[in-house]
Amino acid sequence: MKGMIRMSSIRLLGLAGLIVGIILLGSLTLPPSQQPVADFDLDLPDLGVWEKELTDGTYFTIVDEDNNILDKTVREVHPEDEFIAGNNRHYRVERVEGNTAYAKLLMENALSDLEGNLPATAITVQGGKKHGNDLIAMYHTHSAESYVPTDGTDSIPGNGGIYKVGEQIAAKLEEKGVKVVYDKTPHEPHDADAYRRSRRTAVELMKKAPATIIDIHRDGVPDLDFYYNNVVGQDVTKVRLVVGRQNQNMQSNLNFAKQIKAKLDEYYPGLVQGIFMAKGNYNQDLSPRSILIEVGTHTNDRNLAENGAALFADAIPAVLGISTGEKTPAPPIDTNPGDSKSLWWLIAIALIGGGLFLLLSTGSIKGSINKLKQFSSREWSSFLGNPHTSKETGNNEQENRNDRDK
Repeated sequence: MKGMIRMSSIRLLGLAGLIVGIILLGSLTLPPSQQPVADFDLDLPDLGVWEKELTDGTYFTIVDEDNNILDKTVREVHPEDEFIAGNNRHYRVERVEGNTAYAKLLMENALSDLEGNLPATAITVQGGKKHGNDLIAMYHTHSAESYVPTDGTDSIPGNGGIYKVGEQIAAKLEEKGVKVVYDKTPHEPHDADAYRRSRRTAVELMKKAPATIIDIHRDGVPDLDFYYNNVVGQDVTKVRLVVGRQNQNMQSNLNFAKQIKAKLDEYYPGLVQGIFMAKGNYNQDLSPRSILIEVGTHTNDRNLAENGAALFADAIPAVLGISTGEKTPAPPIDTNPGDSKSLWWLIAIALIGGGLFLLLSTGSIKGSINKLKQFSSREWSSFLGNPHTSKETGNNEQENRNDRDK
């Protein structure tokens, strides 16, 4: 009797171990929007080192091999920076001489890899069943940025005209039934440490597990015509997407930016200035759907920037799969080295859980091995439909019954 109680206790312990393993396995495989937020590192050594801009009124001009102007930006340009132009041509900066960067064409159509790349689950709002987080987070690293023709200056510490642009995006999204958390914490001054200060804001936003997080800026190129365009009959400023290329989420964020550009090219051709892959982190290590946008430049009328921002907001729900009715696929989050490590952890937990169950239920390593062999032989025999094995098993069971009758 004691032996039976002991064996029952062992089996219960084994079962408990297996259940714990399954719970751990489930917690590691939750969708990104439902995973508990990790403790993000608030102090990255290189943050702010490369995310610098020219502040003396000059800017970088990027030209091709024939000296045709491809792009302009006040962001410091470095060799190996890449960008996708408005026409979807993909370039890489080969060298920088003074304020001129020379780029080489890599690909005619950088969005061609999106064909057939159907995203995963959709998110629905306003009465539909939700399949993920429909929250969109927004903030401003450079909160003083303003628009001279409308705001009277290019910088208003703590209350820049850029807030009006952000408010336009938030209003358009909320009009569609999308939840927005818009943090207006200022991060002055506009210096190399601004991204360190805004990182705390971004981390707090990430604790809400948003579907995407957007850092809203404007450029500082003095040429007001560079960002101007007329799109679907509206005077607007164009929008540039910026992806930091020095973090583990670079490829996922780049694909997210491509999805946004592809959707905006479909809705509003000519709205997107391009996608710039810049040296630096830009706090985009925090999310695989993090994006920095620049809406116009300081010499543009802010009203035009607000118009462009409203059109930009139209595409975000469709790209994320957030819909008020018809379900639209959301873009896949690409795997990265961290994902493969998680997969190995999942396999290890499954093996350990199974081994623990066998060990505790049989009481010995030898018993576990015999149990595993017995299980394997029976399962394969059943699967293959071996008549001899079935007959032999039946004979053994009959002999056991005869022995009990005796």
